[in-house]
Amino acid sequence: MLLRHLFMWSAAMVPTLLSAQLVLHGRVVDGTTLEPLAFVHMVVADAREGTWTDIDGRFELNVRSLPATVRLGYVGYEPMELPVSSTAHQVIRLQRATQELAAVEILPGEDPAHRIVRRVYANRKVNDGMRHRSHRYTSYSKTVFTAEVDSALLLDPARMAALDSSTRDAIDFFDEQHILLIESATSKRFIPPAAEKEEVLAMRVSGLKDPSLLALAASTKTFSIYDPQIILNEKSYLSPIGPNSVDQYLFILEDTLFQGMDSVYVLSYRPRKGKKFDGLKGVLYVNTNGYALQNVIAEPVDRTGLANIKLQQQHEFIAGKAWFPVQLNTYLYFDAMKVNDMNVIGIGRTYLSDIEVDADVERREVRGPELEMDRIAMRRDDAYWAALRKDTLNAKELRTYHVIDSIGEEFDLDRKLKWLSYLTTGRLPIGPVDVRLFELFRYNGHEGMRAGWSITTNDRVSRYAAVGGYFAYGFKDEAWKYGGDLRITPRPGRELELRLYAAEDVVESGGVRFKGGVRPLSNENYRFFYMDRMDRIRHVGAELSLRVNSSLKLWFGTERAERTNESGYRYARPLDNDITYLSNSFLTGGVSLGLRFAFREQMARLPDRQITLGTRWPVLHVNAYNAFDGLWQGRYAVWRANAMLEKRFHVRRSGDLHVRAIGGIADREAPYPFLFNLRGTWSDGLAISVENTFETMRPNEFLADRYTALHVRHAFGRSLWKGRNGRGPEPSVVASAGWGGLAHPERHLGYTIKSLEGGYYEAGLILDRVIGLGLLQLGVGGFYRLGMHAFPDPVDNITVKLSLRIGTAN
Repeated sequence: MLLRHLFMWSAAMVPTLLSAQLVLHGRVVDGTTLEPLAFVHMVVADAREGTWTDIDGRFELNVRSLPATVRLGYVGYEPMELPVSSTAHQVIRLQRATQELAAVEILPGEDPAHRIVRRVYANRKVNDGMRHRSHRYTSYSKTVFTAEVDSALLLDPARMAALDSSTRDAIDFFDEQHILLIESATSKRFIPPAAEKEEVLAMRVSGLKDPSLLALAASTKTFSIYDPQIILNEKSYLSPIGPNSVDQYLFILEDTLFQGMDSVYVLSYRPRKGKKFDGLKGVLYVNTNGYALQNVIAEPVDRTGLANIKLQQQHEFIAGKAWFPVQLNTYLYFDAMKVNDMNVIGIGRTYLSDIEVDADVERREVRGPELEMDRIAMRRDDAYWAALRKDTLNAKELRTYHVIDSIGEEFDLDRKLKWLSYLTTGRLPIGPVDVRLFELFRYNGHEGMRAGWSITTNDRVSRYAAVGGYFAYGFKDEAWKYGGDLRITPRPGRELELRLYAAEDVVESGGVRFKGGVRPLSNENYRFFYMDRMDRIRHVGAELSLRVNSSLKLWFGTERAERTNESGYRYARPLDNDITYLSNSFLTGGVSLGLRFAFREQMARLPDRQITLGTRWPVLHVNAYNAFDGLWQGRYAVWRANAMLEKRFHVRRSGDLHVRAIGGIADREAPYPFLFNLRGTWSDGLAISVENTFETMRPNEFLADRYTALHVRHAFGRSLWKGRNGRGPEPSVVASAGWGGLAHPERHLGYTIKSLEGGYYEAGLILDRVIGLGLLQLGVGGFYRLGMHAFPDPVDNITVKLSLRIGTAN
């Protein structure tokens, strides 16, 4: 009897159980662009709970029976009710809303969106698993670069027929394949607050056999919406999750959804009207489980510059412990790059797996560079890649590999890309040698135009050693310069190098130079135009450089050098019996020490080199030199030491603040070449603004054996005003101050010598990027000389200069 009842109950339940297993699946896309739509909410009519599309627009929705009606809702798109009668794969197209309702701003305290955002901010450290919890994960990423084809055009036969053959060929090309396809896999470990290490397990780039030059693209380090400042495409934006973000951003509660026992609030956000700061816009999905961000969409409000970016993040509550990203999407829009009037775009998708939150990560797991790639990562077979991929490659992606790999082999793209890499470091490879481009042409106030030729052997000769040489001619001083060096690198790519050198050249008299201190295209290099006091130097020496750890790099050297002034200077050296010896030539033998300390500087170690990724802490530079009487037959015992500390701060809502403090002390008995020639860049001829210099000070106006200088620049960017296209002049306020002294001005003959007693002060205003001429950006600056060294006539204290920058406006 009991068995009979059980059988009848089971028979009655079978239809219900079967109907509960019906699963709808497919993808939701933009009705015009066919771009997958992430986080679209889907629910069966009359049901309380539904599902969301994932970051690729895919969905799986359980239904009890068919036919059924599915409701879809998404911010910025028309709501849809879709009748469904089959479980076959579906592609659902949502149409953008034709009209956007005017937002009604509710006073603070009455708007529920504000209460939600404040709770998200209060819980940020608990919920930001990627920043505040130790973890491990592995990742798989796929990025394609292609052209954005208008789908409406493809569906309009008349418009297609009117296209020229070139445009139709381009459309056919992008319908079949992409321009570029990149795949990578990594393993990441992290210990708060900043100890991390990511290893590239595998990498593949269409057209290249050696993808190591693009290894940085494999990094899964991304922004956190909880950070007060968010860096996108090397530009800083104010986060919508901050202590006062409700005063800066307009939040609108678009919907309230249900997920199990929790609710999910859908909030759109954008900067408030009239607020002038670099802001974002997008959508936040807030889960009431901890008031954590479950999904994020973010993009800059203004699309300016060469490249623009849009990001999407999908988070999950991992193992009942913490929220953590599981999928990341990146869209790069290259609005200035077109192929037959089609915009070039990049689409990157990253999937995290094997996530361990609050993992017991040991310190040894995060030692060394933050990103590391070995040659084995470039040699993975098809079986290895198949196990990594979330989906198999589609026909378009397979064709991209096939076609672009063939093109890469035919045109030797590996070699050409390596050429490009060399060019960014100032080298042009020609067979077994590299031409050092920065030595071809230069200009300074002493030599005038300097033309020369400089070469060094490259990896085709040896990875462990390089021999180089150069010669140059200055058309103003009418003198030849030449030299050579041998570089030994026992561990290529590990920043350990022994350099032996000999040269006859010129060097700034009393100048200060820190290794790795100035970038090749920096505005600071314009100071060479005003460098008109140089000594001829004949020197031979050796230098050992090594990186101790990610924060510290050291240089040790010894040198025999003879410096000769040919511009009329004489040093009056007192001898016994009231005899003074006048000399313009100084032979020294000495040792030197240099260091660069950048706390927690991030490094990337690639198969053939190691590069820095920067640090958020101040950077300290130090160099010191001591010459001993008798060492290397030297006849002077002199010394000097210099230090420089600099930091760039991002000030919330008002731009960037750059501060540099520099100072030095030298032997008070030393000749001019071993003292300090203050960095003045005023001229009644060529007037170009130069960062971290005294804009109103004449070159060589002051000499010091001890000094301190402070340079401050606050760049407002476009936070003060913007043009109609989101661009406009970028104002900066600058201020500089210097203090110093000179013990024995009477010993320096032939030059007008002036001491910096009492301090030197100046201030100014610069408008950068007033006029854009491609990569050349022009502006104007005005500066005023202050303090006891100011001139009696106020007009003489005013300096107006041209602001000249290389690069596009951000």
